[in-house]
Amino acid sequence: MASPGCRMLVRSKEGVELFEVPAKSSDEVMKSKERKFLVEGSTTIQEFIPDGTCVFLHQSTNGVSMCNLVGESEVKVPFLEKSKGVQMMCCSPKGSYLLTWERLSSTNPEQPNLKIWDTKTGAFLHGFVQKNLRRESWPYVQWSHDEKYAFLLVTNEIRVYEGDAFRSEEVRFVEKMRIPGLTTISIPRTSDTSSYLIASFSPNSKDKPARTSLHKYPSVSSAQAASYPSIVTKSLYQAEEITVHWSPAGDAALMALQTSVDTSGESYYGSTTLHLMREDSTDVVTVPLPNNSSGPVLDVAWMPNPQKPSCFAVISGRMPTMASLHHGTTGEPIFLFGNAHRNTISWASHGRFVCIAGFGNLAGGMTLWDRNKEKVIPQYDVETGVPLYPEVVASCTVGYGWSPDSRCFGVSTTSPRMNVDNQIRLFRYTGEEITNVPWNNAHYQPDRLLQASFVPALPSTYPDRPQSPAPRIQGNEEVIAKAKQRATKAAVKPVASNTKRYVPPSARGQGSGGNTLAERMRREKEGKMVGATKITSKTKFTGGTQAAGKGMPVGMAPPTTESKSKNALRKERERKKKAKKAEEEAKAKEEEAKATAATTPQLDPEKRGKKLRKTLKQIEVLKSKDKSELNEDQQKKILSEANLIAELEQLGLQT
Repeated sequence: MASPGCRMLVRSKEGVELFEVPAKSSDEVMKSKERKFLVEGSTTIQEFIPDGTCVFLHQSTNGVSMCNLVGESEVKVPFLEKSKGVQMMCCSPKGSYLLTWERLSSTNPEQPNLKIWDTKTGAFLHGFVQKNLRRESWPYVQWSHDEKYAFLLVTNEIRVYEGDAFRSEEVRFVEKMRIPGLTTISIPRTSDTSSYLIASFSPNSKDKPARTSLHKYPSVSSAQAASYPSIVTKSLYQAEEITVHWSPAGDAALMALQTSVDTSGESYYGSTTLHLMREDSTDVVTVPLPNNSSGPVLDVAWMPNPQKPSCFAVISGRMPTMASLHHGTTGEPIFLFGNAHRNTISWASHGRFVCIAGFGNLAGGMTLWDRNKEKVIPQYDVETGVPLYPEVVASCTVGYGWSPDSRCFGVSTTSPRMNVDNQIRLFRYTGEEITNVPWNNAHYQPDRLLQASFVPALPSTYPDRPQSPAPRIQGNEEVIAKAKQRATKAAVKPVASNTKRYVPPSARGQGSGGNTLAERMRREKEGKMVGATKITSKTKFTGGTQAAGKGMPVGMAPPTTESKSKNALRKERERKKKAKKAEEEAKAKEEEAKATAATTPQLDPEKRGKKLRKTLKQIEVLKSKDKSELNEDQQKKILSEANLIAELEQLGLQT
C-alpha cells in the first residue's frame, strides 16, 4: 500500500491554506489560479494534534477553531467557547486534551484562565487560576506519554492527577511532590519505559545554588512517597534557566543550563553547560565537548528514532562552531561534523538524515548528512551522474523542518521576524531545491507570510527509506572530466598559505589553538579548520580534548599546549615566588631552633624537680577549695597536674 503524500499548512495574513508537497522537481503540480482558504483572515497561533488529523487555529475575532485535515477539510468556527483571549495552546501527547492560557480577567479574578478542553467535542473540562505566565515554565499542565497521569506545576510543588480526572465533576489530585524553589518541570512526550520520569529545576536563591533533578513516579517504596527523592541531582551556581531535551525512549535527559552573564568574561551572551542524566545511573555526566570548547552550546538535538542506538548532536563553541555527535549513554563524542558557521540541528523523523545549518543571524548555509553513512549527501550531475557537493544556502530563514517521510526539508521567511522577502522554499534530502511547488510565493510578498509547517504524522505512517541509488556514471572522458571539475569547484576549500606570519613573543611556542577572534579568522582563512572526523577507540578524549599523541585530529590542540594570558602567567610567577620565599623562611626557622637547642644549658634535674613538687603542693591546696571560687588560671593549673607528675617520673624522681 502506497504511503500518503506529505502536506504543508501555510498561515498568512489572508488566511490558512493546505498544500500537497511534491517529492521531487519532476512531479507534476496543479496550481490553482484562485487561492483556497481553510480559514479566512489572520490567525495568531496554531496547534496540531500529534497524529496530524486536525489543527487548532486561533483568531482574535472568533476564538479557537478546529480544522479537520482528514478527508474533506471541515472547519468548526468557533470550536472552543469564549476563547478569543487565548494566547498559548498545547496539546497532550495522544491528542485527547488541549491546554490553553489567557490573561486573568480584571473583573472576575477568581475565574480560571488556565483551561483544559476535550479535543473531540470542544467541551470545557476543568480550569485553574494562573496569574502570571513564565514562558520557560509553560505548559503548566503536562501529561505522561500514555496520558495516564497529569502533572500540574504550582508554587514549590507538583500535583499529580489521574489522566481522566478532569472529566469528572469533582477534580482532586492523588499525590503531591514537594520541591522547594521549583519553577520548571518537564515530562517526556514519548517513552519506552513503564515508569514516569520528571525533570525539575529550581534557580539559585540567596546562598543556595540552582538545582536540577530527575524524579521517578510512582516512588520506589511507599515510605518515600511523601518526599519523592530525586534519582540524580546536579547543583550549579548562577544557573538561571534550563532547557530539557528528552531522549526518544524517555529514559534520559540532556539538561542545558544557561546564565545571562558569563562571569569569566569570555562571552557577551552568557554561558551554557550541558549535563546528561539517565534513569539507570546516579551519576551526572557533564557532556565533553570537542577541542575543550569553552564557548556557548548553540543547539542540542537527540536522534529521534528510539529503534536505533541512542545518540545526540551538539553545536558548540565560537564561530566557526564545531558540530559533534555523542553517544547517548556515556556522552562521549563519536563523530565530528567539522567546523562551519552553523547554529541549528534538525533531524529527520526516522533519524537517518540530519541538517546542520546556520539560520537566524547567520548566512543560511546548510549541510545535509546521512547519519548511517556519516557522509554528506551528494547531488548528482544530470548528464553524467558524477556526484556534486554544491553549497546549499537558505538565507533569512525563520522557520524550518523536515517532512514526516524524511524526504524533504522546508524553510520559510516569515513576518514579523522578517518583513521583507517572505517566501517558502522546499529542498530534497540531497539539498536540491524543488522549484515546482504548489504555492505562489508572490502572494506572500513582502510581509504576508506568518508560518509554514508540515502536517505531522505518526512514525509508522512512512517507511525508513535510504538514499536513492546513485546513477551510473556515463558519457565520454571529456564530459566526465568537465563534470568532475565542476564538482571540485563546488567543494573547493581554502588553501593554506606558504607565507610565514609574525607571531608575538607572548604567543610563541603555544601552537595554533588560540581562541581569539583574529586567531579563529586566520585559521578559517588558511584552511586549518577541522573537517569530518570519526572518533574511534584509539582517539581518546579527556575532558573533551583528545589526549596528546598520535592519531589526533588535525586542529585539535592537546591539553599541554593550552595557551595562557599574560595576566595568568604573571600570577603564576608570583605564586611560585611566594612559595619559594615561604620555604626558605621555614628552613631558616628550623635551623635557628636547632642552634638554640644546642646552646641552651641543661637544667639540673633536682632544681626542676623541686619546682615541680612546689607546683603540685599548690594544686593540692586549690583542689581542697570550692571550684566556684577558682579563677580560670587556677582551674588550668589543676588540669596540668597529670603532666607535671609525668615529667617528674621522666626525670626519675618521686612526687
